[in-house]
Amino acid sequence: MAKSNTAWGIEIGQYAIKAIQLEEVGDEVRVRDFAVIPHVQVLTDPELSSDGDAGAIAKATAVLEMSLSALATQKQLTGQKVVVNFNWLTGRGFARFAKLPAVSPREIPNLVKYEVDQQIPFPVDEIEWDYHAFESADSPEVEVGLFAIQKEPLEEFLALVGEKLGVDPRAVTLGPIALYNAFAFDRGIPEKNEPFVLLDIGTSSTDLIVAHGTRCWMRTFPLGGHNFTEAIAEEFKFPYRQSDALKQESATSKYAKQIMTAMRPVFGDLIGDVQKSLQFYESQNRGVKLRNVIGMGSTLKIPGLRKFIGMQLNLEVERLDHFERIAVEGPAAADFSQHVVTFGVAYGLALQGLERSAVQVNLLPLASMRQQVWRSKTRWFAAAAAIACAAGGLMFARGILDKGALGDAAAVTSAQAVLNSARSFESQLNSMAADVGNLSTNMLALVEDREVWPFLVSDAISATAAGNTPAALGDDFTVLSTAPTSGERRLQATLRDLAGVYKLNAAGERIIEVTMDIEFAGPDREGQLGDTVCRWLEDNAVRAEAPYVIQNVRSNNNLITDFTVTETGALASAGSGSGGAAQGGSSTGPAEPDAGAPMGSFTAKTEDGATSNFGGVTGRRQPTDGAKVQRPGGLLSGAGDAGSSFTPADASQDQGAGAGGFTRARTDDSSKSAVDLDKIAPIPARPSIYPAGSTVHRGKVTFEVKLKGAVAASAAPAEVQ
Repeated sequence: MAKSNTAWGIEIGQYAIKAIQLEEVGDEVRVRDFAVIPHVQVLTDPELSSDGDAGAIAKATAVLEMSLSALATQKQLTGQKVVVNFNWLTGRGFARFAKLPAVSPREIPNLVKYEVDQQIPFPVDEIEWDYHAFESADSPEVEVGLFAIQKEPLEEFLALVGEKLGVDPRAVTLGPIALYNAFAFDRGIPEKNEPFVLLDIGTSSTDLIVAHGTRCWMRTFPLGGHNFTEAIAEEFKFPYRQSDALKQESATSKYAKQIMTAMRPVFGDLIGDVQKSLQFYESQNRGVKLRNVIGMGSTLKIPGLRKFIGMQLNLEVERLDHFERIAVEGPAAADFSQHVVTFGVAYGLALQGLERSAVQVNLLPLASMRQQVWRSKTRWFAAAAAIACAAGGLMFARGILDKGALGDAAAVTSAQAVLNSARSFESQLNSMAADVGNLSTNMLALVEDREVWPFLVSDAISATAAGNTPAALGDDFTVLSTAPTSGERRLQATLRDLAGVYKLNAAGERIIEVTMDIEFAGPDREGQLGDTVCRWLEDNAVRAEAPYVIQNVRSNNNLITDFTVTETGALASAGSGSGGAAQGGSSTGPAEPDAGAPMGSFTAKTEDGATSNFGGVTGRRQPTDGAKVQRPGGLLSGAGDAGSSFTPADASQDQGAGAGGFTRARTDDSSKSAVDLDKIAPIPARPSIYPAGSTVHRGKVTFEVKLKGAVAASAAPAEVQ
């Protein structure tokens, strides 16, 4: 299936619904459409927001239904990719941050699970949660953002949105995450060294996000425009709606002084919360000074609020009045410009739909994702039914033609063509039925194995390190920076590539055939890989903590090629040769992976030859139309697009998953599945320079890993729930 180049980002706020449709044009994006739908009554109105009042909740739900229906009427959303923020009357999202000790990537999920238990005030089985890990080059610690929503309110929210918009969202996330994604892309924050403070003062709450390079930190406090309105209502004894209108007109009202006096306590509370948040961040990040503040949100329209915040914080507060990478031209430009200050979250949501967001956090329940996958197959079932009906009707064609005793050769030929077409349709029907069953099984199998890829990467690196001279693995700079003498033969091994083929055999065993492309130097050309790399793999074949068993380790000496180091340090081909069996494995091995597989990637393959790129969190079946699912809570950095950097991807990349970091993000069914090994597990440069004239070898170590547990080799569509 071709990747969709458009996506809607829909922010459901307390005051209005804001929506932006973005379209990818090359490396850039542009606004294709937008809308602002104010609610007929602000959802923070006491008539709609009484805690626990069933009547008030019912009224608020009715108001929200009207706004969603209005958006669906104005814009064609059916069949479109839609990403929304979570905003429900009886629930809220949670964002927490924790610092983890320096551990290996495969240990992070367990630590994150522990932090979720400690920091989220609900049992894990009652929430949908996700996380994103940030790692800084100047700190061994890993900072993790934990995000969660209670399941029951989330299900109610998604049911309402899906019913009224006529489309099920592809992803649901929290507003502050979307806001960070918007500015990471629009202002290029990941490439800048200076931190930015994003201050979004909404109707019911204020979001404060500190964006510093590839890291972000956020805090939400329940104070916004609603509190200013209540202060005016209390002072003037006016109804809520009248007080809200008076707030918007405070600059020109004859009661301006009294209005500002009434709102002053709320100003003070807001400044106090912001100041405490900024001071806390600076205390946790020594040497960081926050100077740049970008203000936005509907409440920032209150006259004098931006200036007051800047004076009290002693900072320059920039009011968001334009975006740098998107704009609207023509008659709609003025309308778009008027609402720019409130479009930040919708902008970030649409970017996530295009897979251009730095932080890919998706809190959509797994059950909803499965439903979307099945819905995408309905067209195949409809086509199959149509073909079956056509084939059944055509069964009578031959008899009718014979009884008519047609003598016209052309008519007979035409009838024969119809029969041949019917046979072709029947063959296509059988093929599609098998295709759907196998595809479903493969996709669900991938979801179950999210921990495999990080283990494979770690094992490959450890096995390669076994082929190095111990001194080259230490921290003695003198040794590392000194080239070996002509008589000195260090053992040196470097992992050049890691690839594999995932297979599901007839017995239901899930096998990955792995190929390690290794560059090495040493005195024993035929035995070095067998004595070091292969031996490590054999010694560590069975481990309780590993999700697989290593088997059939081979050094493949017949595939070793030789290179000569030139005066410039480049490698010149010296021809290839084959040798006897190396110690630790045989001299032959399985066929190399498909040349079409992406470098450093895994390809899933069933016994019928169909394949899917196996990245640990995503799977894509080939050569069919590319439907795929994504596993819950998997390591994005361990596999999937963009690899194992712990930081968000460049805001301009169009990978299928937010690169960098560990996240349970699930990419869209149209995204690419490519893995950059240098980002997944950065491999240090050679500890020394090869002397000119020396010989360097390249070989391929192959082995299989048999995943623990088995799945059915094939399944009918009805068996997959």
